[in-house]
Amino acid sequence: MPLSQMLRELLTLAERVGLDVRFDVMGLRASSRGGMCILHGKRVVVIDRGASLTDQIGVLVAALAQVDMTPMYVPKLLRKLAER
Repeated sequence: MPLSQMLRELLTLAERVGLDVRFDVMGLRASSRGGMCILHGKRVVVIDRGASLTDQIGVLVAALAQVDMTPMYVPKLLRKLAER
């Protein structure tokens, strides 16, 4: 699966589980490429717009790994990534 398609599928999955995903420019001094936080009681994943697709996917997978996705259908490849 191409990385761009994988990112799109992960974004769809994040939406289904109630994560708000935002892409923002973090700059060269940022110590990470993003992560999940709670903002006004809502789970928000912030991803560095300038990061590589691989890094963006990694941030999103790490956030999804913190969410219970048991009761919903998740494609096998995406579930394997999130369970790592």
